[in-house]
Amino acid sequence: MKRALALAALAIASCGRAHLEPGYGHSYQAQFALQVEKPAHPRKVAPGLDAQEASIIASTYRKGLAPKETQDVKEQPILVVAPQQAGMAAQALAPSVPKE
Repeated sequence: MKRALALAALAIASCGRAHLEPGYGHSYQAQFALQVEKPAHPRKVAPGLDAQEASIIASTYRKGLAPKETQDVKEQPILVVAPQQAGMAAQALAPSVPKE
């Protein structure tokens, strides 16, 4: 038991950084520092758009890219109706708003 404690104390004491040179790791850190992006001009933060403005700008951009023949045609909404299947009775759906 004493031997194990002595070996553990010796192992812990020998793990210090005293044996390293004072400049240890400086070249490694300097190489990583050179890889950081340094912009020539400081960047200004662009003001943000709200959702409605972004939607208007996007739709105007898409309309501008479309051929002239299709620019006047408005998109019609698509209505999908699923037919009732044979042998299945129509189920009454629960109302979303309770009746008074």
